[in-house]
Amino acid sequence: MKNQIKLMMLLVGISFQVLANKPQFSKVDKVVVYLSGAHLYYKEQLQLQAGTNVFTFENISANLVENTLQASSKGGTLMEVNTQIRYKEKKITTTNYAKSIAQVLDSLEEINYQIQSYDNILYTYSYEKKMLLNHPLIKGTSNRDSLPLLKSSMEFTREKLNEISALELKSNRQKNKLEKEKTRLTQRHQELVLLQNGEDPYNQVIAQAIKQVMVSVYAENAGIADISFNYFVPNASWVPSYDLVANPTNNQLTLKYFAQITQQSGLNWNHAALTLSSSNPMELNVKPVLAHWYIGFQEYRKLMNMRMSNAAAPLKKQNLRLAEKDNASMDDVRENYAEQKSLSDYIQISENLIRTEYAIKLKYEINSDGKSHKVMIKEQQIPVLLEFAAVPKLSTEAYLMGRLSGWEDLQILPGSARIYFDGAYVGETFVGDQSSTDTLDLNLGRDRSLVINRKKVKDKTRVKTLESEKIETRTIEIIVRNTKSQTITINVEDQIPISQNPNEIKVSLIHSDGAILDEVSGKLSWKLKLSPKETEKISFTYEIRYPKNKTVFGL
Repeated sequence: MKNQIKLMMLLVGISFQVLANKPQFSKVDKVVVYLSGAHLYYKEQLQLQAGTNVFTFENISANLVENTLQASSKGGTLMEVNTQIRYKEKKITTTNYAKSIAQVLDSLEEINYQIQSYDNILYTYSYEKKMLLNHPLIKGTSNRDSLPLLKSSMEFTREKLNEISALELKSNRQKNKLEKEKTRLTQRHQELVLLQNGEDPYNQVIAQAIKQVMVSVYAENAGIADISFNYFVPNASWVPSYDLVANPTNNQLTLKYFAQITQQSGLNWNHAALTLSSSNPMELNVKPVLAHWYIGFQEYRKLMNMRMSNAAAPLKKQNLRLAEKDNASMDDVRENYAEQKSLSDYIQISENLIRTEYAIKLKYEINSDGKSHKVMIKEQQIPVLLEFAAVPKLSTEAYLMGRLSGWEDLQILPGSARIYFDGAYVGETFVGDQSSTDTLDLNLGRDRSLVINRKKVKDKTRVKTLESEKIETRTIEIIVRNTKSQTITINVEDQIPISQNPNEIKVSLIHSDGAILDEVSGKLSWKLKLSPKETEKISFTYEIRYPKNKTVFGL
C-alpha cells in the first residue's frame, strides 16, 4: 500500500513539472508599420503536455521594446512571458586538424628556407655591383688608366651590371611568389587552429547575442495550443507618396497612393502580412495644459526680465518625415500598373476614432536594410476640372490647373506627389493637410500656346495735385490670345494695392471690366472663355488718394 501511495505521488509530481522545449525559429506572421516604429506579431501552433510548458522562440529583434511584449494562448493558460539572451555556443569539433596543421607548418618552414636562400643570392648580386662600381678604373683613381683601357672597362662594367640586374629581377620575382605563398599558408594555419578550437574562422563574432522570447503555458491535459506574442520595435517607419496622373481626354485623374517603407529591426519580413497605420506611437500622447495668462501695466522705469506669454506652450511633437525625392529613372516613370487585377483590390481600409489602417493582402519581402521599399496602397479615379490660369503681373505664361473636389473623402496623409499629364512627367508637389478646404489645385504645367501680355496704359495714367492731396490714377491692360485649335477657359488674376492707413491713403477701383474683387486681399480675377484663335482684351483702373505732403511707399 505504501508503495502504491509513493507511485501516485511520483506521478502527480511528474504531471506538474515544468516541461521546457528546445529553442525554435519563429517566423514573423504580421507587421503593423506606424509612421514611426512597427509592431511585430508571431503565431505558433504547439503541442502542450500536462503541466507547465515553457516555449523558447528565436528570430526575435534585438531592438524590441521590453515593456511592449505581450502574449496570449488558446488551448492553455498563459502564465508568463519574458525575454532572455542566449550567446552563440562554440561548435563541437569532431575533426582532427593536427595532421593538416603539421603539413602547413612544414611547408612554411621550407618556404622560409627558400626565401632566405634568395636573400643570400640578392646580397651577393648587390655586393658584386658594389665591387664593380668601386673599382679604381671605374672611379677614375687608377694610375694605369688610358682611353682604350677606360673604354673597355666601361663596356665590361655595363655588360656585368646588366647581367647582375637581370639576375636580381629574376630572383626578386621568385622571392615575391614565395612571400605570397607564405602569406596564404600563414592564413591557412590560423584558420586550421580556429577550426581545431571549435571556432568559425569566417565569422569571428563568436559571442553573438541571440534574443529569445520565453512563454510559459499551463495545461491540465495534453493538447494543441495556439500561442501568439507581439512586441514593438522603433527602427521602422513609412511615409506616404503619390502619383497623380491626369488625362486631358476624360477629365479624370488617377490617384496612386504609395507607402515608402523602411526598417532596420534586424529581421527580414519575409512574406509577412503588412498593415500600415496612420498613428505614431512615438508621439507623446499627453493633452496640453493651459498655463496662467497674466496681464498687467507695463512699467517703463525698469526693465522686466519676465517672459510673458499669451498662449499655452505646446508640447514638442515629432514631425512627419517627408518622402525623399524618388530618384526613379524614366523607366520607372513609365511603370505599367495594369494587371489582371488592380493592386488596390488587395487593400482593406479601416478607420476608427484616432487612426486609419491599410491592411495589405499581398505578401511583401521587406528586408532590414534601411532602404526604401515602395508598396502601393490604393488606386482610384477622381473627377478633375481642367482650367488654365495666369498671373500676368508675375509671369506672362499660362498654367494648366487641375481642380479636385471632395479631397477630404480620400483618407490620405500629407506627402510628396509626382504629377503626370498626358503621359508626361510634369513635376512634383506636396499634398498637404486639406482640412480647411475640400478642393485641391494641382499645377499640371505651363502652356505657351496661350499668348499673354500686360502693360500700363500711359495715356490713362496720370497724377493730379489738389490743395491738400494727390490723386494718382493708373490703368492696366491685359491681352490674352488663344492660338489653340480648341476653346479654352482661363482664370486671369491681378491686383490693386491695399491701404495700411485707410483714413489717409484711399484706394478705389474705378473700372474693372467685370472682374471679381476680393476687398481683403485686393485680388482681381476674371474668368475668360476663348474660342480658337480668339484674342480678348481686359483692363482695370484704380485711383489712390493721399496727402500731398507725404510719400507713399510700395507703389
